[in-house]
Amino acid sequence: MHVSTSKQLIINTKSFLEIAYYSFIDRSLSKKGIFYGWGRKKSGLKAIELSIKHDTSFVLLEDGFIRSVGLGVDGASSFSLVKDDVGIYYDATTASRLENILNTYDFSSDITLMHESNNAIALIKKHNISKYNHTSSLSDDFKKKYKLTEDNLENKKILIVAQTFADMSLKYGLSEKFSTDNMIQAAIDENPGARIYLKIHPDVLSGKKKSDINIEKAKQNCIVIDDNVNPISLLRYFSKIYTKTSQMGFEALLLGKECVCFGMPFYAGWGVTDDRVLCKRRQKTLSVEEIFAGAYILYTQYVNPYNNTSSDIISTIYEIINIKKSYIEEKNHTGYFFGFSRWKHRLVKPFFSELKDNNMIFINPIFNKKYLDCARKQGLNKKSHIYIWGKKEFKEVEEYAKEHNIKLFHVEDGFIRSVGLGSDLTQPYSQVVDSRGIYFDPTQESDLEYILNHYDFSKDIYLLDRARKVRQYLLAKKLSKYNLFDAKELSFPKEKKIILVPGQVEDDASIKLGTDGLDNITLLISVRKKSPNAHIIYKPHPDVLVGNRVGYIEESIALQYCDEIITEVSLDSVLMGVDEVHTMTSLVGFEALIRGKDVYTYGMPFYAGWGLSNDEQISTRRIRNLSIDELLAAVLILYPKYIDPRNKKPCTIEVFLEGLDEEKEKYLNLKYVRIWVHTRNFMSRKIQVAISFIKSTLTAA
Repeated sequence: MHVSTSKQLIINTKSFLEIAYYSFIDRSLSKKGIFYGWGRKKSGLKAIELSIKHDTSFVLLEDGFIRSVGLGVDGASSFSLVKDDVGIYYDATTASRLENILNTYDFSSDITLMHESNNAIALIKKHNISKYNHTSSLSDDFKKKYKLTEDNLENKKILIVAQTFADMSLKYGLSEKFSTDNMIQAAIDENPGARIYLKIHPDVLSGKKKSDINIEKAKQNCIVIDDNVNPISLLRYFSKIYTKTSQMGFEALLLGKECVCFGMPFYAGWGVTDDRVLCKRRQKTLSVEEIFAGAYILYTQYVNPYNNTSSDIISTIYEIINIKKSYIEEKNHTGYFFGFSRWKHRLVKPFFSELKDNNMIFINPIFNKKYLDCARKQGLNKKSHIYIWGKKEFKEVEEYAKEHNIKLFHVEDGFIRSVGLGSDLTQPYSQVVDSRGIYFDPTQESDLEYILNHYDFSKDIYLLDRARKVRQYLLAKKLSKYNLFDAKELSFPKEKKIILVPGQVEDDASIKLGTDGLDNITLLISVRKKSPNAHIIYKPHPDVLVGNRVGYIEESIALQYCDEIITEVSLDSVLMGVDEVHTMTSLVGFEALIRGKDVYTYGMPFYAGWGLSNDEQISTRRIRNLSIDELLAAVLILYPKYIDPRNKKPCTIEVFLEGLDEEKEKYLNLKYVRIWVHTRNFMSRKIQVAISFIKSTLTAA
């Protein structure tokens, strides 16, 4: 029986543990159990007291070292938790489970653990992952304000890290005999001529807690940094860090900096820090990587708080990377959305979760089409962000954004979208938000093209491993963009080359921008001319088949240039039986590439020009050859945003694919689900026809 006297603890840790409330009645009956409490707080002390009274055990809990995207005091969901049945890591007055791990574990013989440790450290350093991950990296204005420009030699800058008043790690971290004034004076005396900086704790800056120092007094000897910035991006500018027990001291060690400790944090006493306090229990000499492995991996439990599933440190870091960018980008801004149909408003909101409803302003005037005037009346200014759906034209808005240096993004559905068509108004589970252009427009560089041109995949082996696993998962689960049809075994002539020609929506922007006036029938004619003896399959686009979009070819006409037309079969079923895919700009070409098929492009889709496809057009901007996993890593991992189909929370592609597969299986195997989806789609199509008729009538009038 796992119990606690703290109801709040039970709520806060429900993703990690199942703990029952230890009620007054339980106490009266002297019921036994394993008692849980929070560190050295009241519930933790009570847990120890009850375990002694009932001759049982206790477990003390605390946040992990990579906790969340956002402050705990603001209610940000936690990704990690430490459980300690000996003490707690920040209490150096007695042993803890972490200290025992570091004293006894044979790190040298655990090659797998140390490999994971090194990979995690590399990701932390590359992506500036810290405990809370809610602040941006250093801006040029910040560096200028605090004189952190490159012409300042690194060894002339010293950082002192302040903490919060009554921080438990100060009380129990053997730092009582030192004041922050002592630490400041030591930094001055030991580093003559250096510029001394003092960093204030983020909880103090947010007004949630008090500082452990007199900040105004500190300004007499230090440059006080009172801006809230990413800790690791800040630490890069200093050669030596002074702290009592702050986690920033260990993060400095990860960056190869010196760290002076005026207390006994978990990472002190192992030979990697300059310690002004001693702890005789700490008997081994360890490397920074070994301390990291012990603290961040062996000692810490990870979960994904969005779907309440067990996780690990690498997956957690990638989840945080995925969420952090949009969190920081969006949290202090108001977004103005142009070109988003009214039905899209509800569907896109999960992708902008850090923008509160009143900070998401959709500009959809019914009669007065002066979009810019409408946005300005609703508060559009230099601090705003502008989001435009796809390549819809808002020339006046774009010129205004450029003139006033307002960030502008283009938004579009991702490459693996949903179970159901977008034109049937189904919820998308992936979208791209592009700051340069948009992936289907080859006339200008997009964020995706930039990634494909410049990302150093050779230094990110873990990313390529993720890409390989994602590719294997997609093939095993037969997932594609819309996932509408069941897999079937198809039979094609064995003596002929089998070519698939996927139909497209002919008024689609990728065709308008990426081809020289091609359409579906012209493509079919061209492919037949090139391969007169091949068995050619034509697969119309599903949006065209249901009558939602333009591009239909009469069957009798299509069969003059192809051998068969395939419709209600999964794309994977068709691709597995073909030798080649010939396409204008269809996503089917990308899906064929990841299945090892030869692809011929007649336009300039995002996957062309990288040495993987046979291309009729050339883009001089696409300057290198890539492997299929490098292409997939950029297209499906680095570029899009995902939400979990089960709860519409931000997530990684791995979590998204699991949820998508579950939804697909329900659709294919549960009759009532299919009936509901088909009924909804039927009604959606009728409503769209009615709206289109009303619009055309009003326009004619």
